Amino acid sequence: MKNKTFLSLMIAAALFLCAFSTFRGEQGKDAANVVSAETPVDTTRGGTIWTHSFSTGNKTSYNSIPILTETAIYVVNSDTLYELAYEDGRILRQFSLCAKMNSVCHMLLQEQYLYIPLSNGRMECVNIRTMTSEWQSEAFGGQSLSTVFYHEGYLYAGCTTVNTSKTTGIFYCLDATNGSVQWTYEDKEHPGGYYWSGGIVHGDSLFFSGDNGFLVSHSLLENEVYDIYQLTDTAQIRAGITYSADTDALYTVSNDGTLYEIHTSGGKIDTVKSSSLVPEASQKNCTSTPTIYNNRIYIGCMADRYGYVVVLDADSLQPVYKVQGPLMAEVKSSPLVSTRGDTSGKVHVYFSANALPGGLYYFTDQPGAKEGIWQTLYTPAVAQQFCLSSITAGTDGTLYYSNDSGTLFAVREVEQSSDRIATPTPLVTPSPTPVPKETIVTPTVIKKITKPAKPVNVKMKKKKKKISVQWKKKTKGSQTILYYRYGSGKWKKKIVKNKNSYSLARKKGKKLSVRLRCRKKASGKWYYSGYTKTFHLKL
Repeated sequence: MKNKTFLSLMIAAALFLCAFSTFRGEQGKDAANVVSAETPVDTTRGGTIWTHSFSTGNKTSYNSIPILTETAIYVVNSDTLYELAYEDGRILRQFSLCAKMNSVCHMLLQEQYLYIPLSNGRMECVNIRTMTSEWQSEAFGGQSLSTVFYHEGYLYAGCTTVNTSKTTGIFYCLDATNGSVQWTYEDKEHPGGYYWSGGIVHGDSLFFSGDNGFLVSHSLLENEVYDIYQLTDTAQIRAGITYSADTDALYTVSNDGTLYEIHTSGGKIDTVKSSSLVPEASQKNCTSTPTIYNNRIYIGCMADRYGYVVVLDADSLQPVYKVQGPLMAEVKSSPLVSTRGDTSGKVHVYFSANALPGGLYYFTDQPGAKEGIWQTLYTPAVAQQFCLSSITAGTDGTLYYSNDSGTLFAVREVEQSSDRIATPTPLVTPSPTPVPKETIVTPTVIKKITKPAKPVNVKMKKKKKKISVQWKKKTKGSQTILYYRYGSGKWKKKIVKNKNSYSLARKKGKKLSVRLRCRKKASGKWYYSGYTKTFHLKL
């Protein structure tokens, strides 16, 4: 066992998932929170292959949504980041963070860098290859309850300060390489924090919303607001934003149970449609981020004191049917949709409920279905608590989630029903094991990379049929990204690898807008410069 433990430690230290990972996969993009793994469906055999409790006694304790890599599981409890083994949930390594997490912590992994939102509005970047801190951001104050979004070398998140009758907060952009602040946004005229909500990049803009009910379209790197739209003046937005390529629209929901479909162009918010999840209910609450698949939208909520997952038609925004659960069992999680490799359109939708016993539930849906049945896949016999957690699926179909007991559950189909009893395991850090010198693996040293400088001496020259854009690069070996648009149309981009010029077509009567930035790859990761100012030329 000691040799096996050490081997796992070395593998975990040497390997990592060189990809993008959050609890919703591609962070709200098309098919986010949709998996094809063979997730468990047998309600008579749903049980844990292991559990890991990070608290003692029947206390409230919160875990982050786990991040799954090729070799290990990462989860935060209180002020500690843990690396766990897939086979039995034992601790491989752990790291003390600069602050505690709040009641919700949506981490984000980009290559080997884990970005962790923490209390007092702070972010910390941990290199999971070396299990060391790369940087800690400044403290913006309040709680870090929003999702974190990554785009081309920058991080976007919000924080919340809860006052007696309202919340306040800021949304911010950080340079992912060093944690420096790119910009901050605060609506002092319409105060509101970012409590469970978050942002998403669509086109060349960042969209985010919060407790004040406003949707904001913001520049990615400049301190500039493109557009603001008031979605609601009677409710709060405490859910994330999901994008659907089929409709080319953004979707979010307010806590009064209203779904919004948002169409944008060129950073402007064009049209907004809305629909009630449960129109017949007099009391509703919804903080579940929509999941969209196969022209259906899945959203959890509570209506007239019962928990529901509502299935809506993406074309009409009208409810197709709702799956009813127990009294007071509000579904706050973002539904996880699993196709299980089925190409007929049949899916299994997994979720948790914020009520005792804090189990794991699902229902089956397929094209043409008009009803669904709430089924219990797993019920903890021990460590029962309320549950805010969304469900995460491994590549082998194992489902991972935590309830408010601070216990992480790994759920699959097991052979004997007795395996369904979830026994919390004590928090034990394995003691170092002596190893022969020839087997010691030296961790790879990650060099600090300086991001490239932005292009300079930008010029635009008119020719007969084309516009020549020219510039100079100050960083050797960098590529140039040219962003352009005609009139008020959509921004487009072109990556220019080895030249310092590019020609664009002339369009009579249209204004051409251009801005540039540089990027350079180092250690398998792209590093980006800031943007130049926007240059305009009337054609």
